[in-house]
Amino acid sequence: MKLLGFSLIAFFSISSWLQASRAEKTSQPVSSSSAWNEEIVNAPLKHSFLKVDNKEIFRRVIQARLFHQGSWTLPGSSQTPLSIGRSLASLHPTFLTGLVRVQDYGGITNADVEAFKAVRSVVLTENRECLFDMVVNAGDESFGSVFIEHLKQINAKVRPDAWTFLVRPNDKNVNALVLAKGVAYAHSCGQLVGFEGPLSLIPEGVDFIVIRAWDFKVSKTKLASIRAKYEVPLIVEIPTSFGKSKQPEVISYFKNESGVDRSEVISRLAVDQSSFGYRFAYPLIYPIDPVGHSFDATKDLILFVTIRALMVKFN
Repeated sequence: MKLLGFSLIAFFSISSWLQASRAEKTSQPVSSSSAWNEEIVNAPLKHSFLKVDNKEIFRRVIQARLFHQGSWTLPGSSQTPLSIGRSLASLHPTFLTGLVRVQDYGGITNADVEAFKAVRSVVLTENRECLFDMVVNAGDESFGSVFIEHLKQINAKVRPDAWTFLVRPNDKNVNALVLAKGVAYAHSCGQLVGFEGPLSLIPEGVDFIVIRAWDFKVSKTKLASIRAKYEVPLIVEIPTSFGKSKQPEVISYFKNESGVDRSEVISRLAVDQSSFGYRFAYPLIYPIDPVGHSFDATKDLILFVTIRALMVKFN
């Protein structure tokens, strides 16, 4: 996104650039809500606008990461977007998250667009109500105008139903105005916005919040506290790699655990959905390892059958 920022800024004079910098750059962390409340008032999209209750939207959530920062996540596999789309369609999702994690620098690729459209077309033949998000890094951007332009360029090629704004776990100083403007722009387009990142940085107005089950566990007390404050759906996802870091749970999930072990992990998180007050994102093509490859649950027969059974019983 920074490279995109530079290409856009090249069209303006130095004085305009400085003016935009003073207007949009802030040294305050996003946790200081006063940084944007005086200029932008954000609120989640209303049920009347969405035409469906958000409880139904997030009733059956599935994760499938096909492209990660411009690269296909299943190298050497016989899988294609169409074959994965058929597997996804058979599970009748209501919300499909993470198909594409857009590159940090540069625009969305043609391969990203083609895969997204192919999977969406197949899934919608089975469930016309399923919604699809796209994951974008919102933590690195310094200028709200550049971030909005990035979203507009993606929308011009493939219009997702929702965005998940990603802020990496270790990012602490994030431009509040970038997130606020991103939420406002998405809502003006009728698109949902989710936030995944440090819980202290959740912006106002998001429609759902992503929580990572680090060590494959979640805190019922913490979830209740977040839900009481924001009153939006909480989506729990299993751990994944960020950058080149080697997250122990992810390495174990990929290499050391059997289908039975993985099924036990998924089952615990699925069973706790109702009593803990969240929706679990079933990882079909997920998580991501440090080199950007996905775990393919369709190739683990025990795990795939378990996911199907859990969704029937609990979702």
